[in-house]
Amino acid sequence: MTSYLLPLLAIVALCAAWAVFQQWLAAHDPDAKRRSLKCGGCGRRDECNDPDRR
Repeated sequence: MTSYLLPLLAIVALCAAWAVFQQWLAAHDPDAKRRSLKCGGCGRRDECNDPDRR
């Protein structure tokens, strides 16, 4: 049973580090939550998925 403790703690630490990284990324890159769907093929200046422009 104790042989599983170290790998389990490593997985928990990895998940905790991933959560901290995601929080840091959200704080330093606020535009990461909104993806751009503008491909540039039609020459539009606004987003292709903008609901106000349909």
